[in-house]
Amino acid sequence: METIPLWNTDAPGTKGRANEEEVVNERVRKVHQPALTIHLPPGELATGTGILVCPGGGYHHLAINKEGHQIANWLNTLGIAAFVLKYRLDRAEALQDVQRAMRVIRHGASQWAVEPDQLGVMGFSAGGHLIVNLVLNSDEGHSDGKDPIEQHSCHPSFMVPVYVYIKDLDVETELPTNAPPAFLVGATDDTTTPPENSLRLYSALIKHNIAAELHLYERGKHGFGLGKNKGPVSSWTIHCEAWLKQNHLLDLAE
Repeated sequence: METIPLWNTDAPGTKGRANEEEVVNERVRKVHQPALTIHLPPGELATGTGILVCPGGGYHHLAINKEGHQIANWLNTLGIAAFVLKYRLDRAEALQDVQRAMRVIRHGASQWAVEPDQLGVMGFSAGGHLIVNLVLNSDEGHSDGKDPIEQHSCHPSFMVPVYVYIKDLDVETELPTNAPPAFLVGATDDTTTPPENSLRLYSALIKHNIAAELHLYERGKHGFGLGKNKGPVSSWTIHCEAWLKQNHLLDLAE
């Protein structure tokens, strides 16, 4: 496991800003300089698929362990390279960070055994908001950029929003025609990010003829992470694995 800075120098807009970052109860607060923590699967399991994992926390903190590193460890068992994003908590800066993270991964794809066209995103709660915002604001890179990293696309190949929040995102009219296929998960009894969020996104995807699968559990509430010891909601990872497999994202790399 390796952690690398997201930007070559200070993140945009942070020069001269005091570093007040802290970790309290496995939650990162006041993120100062964003970073990627890289979790690679054993070589014999590698599929060439990579997933950028965006923890939630309402843009107030990051549940970096439960919705980051624990998720990455599970993805590694499937042969997926996982990249946990520690992003800044201002929404505009978070979007900059997630765009940059996708470009960084594609730039280093060969060293991490990731196929650039098999790079997806998974986000929990506010992290789900962030990956949907990425889809609404992705591009194919800046070919004339001086920074070679910026020449890469930040468009995800697929997305997995988990108990997603999209209240202030206009997915009905702004969802691009090249939006990626999606696997959505949530709980009916979630009062923090109610299932209407997942339903709205799912409906918008279907309206735009984008392949999508939706799982809403009767119980699970908010923030179930992997869902272990939380009843039927724990099966979401099994269904997600099946979806990844049917989309040929778990085929062993040649």
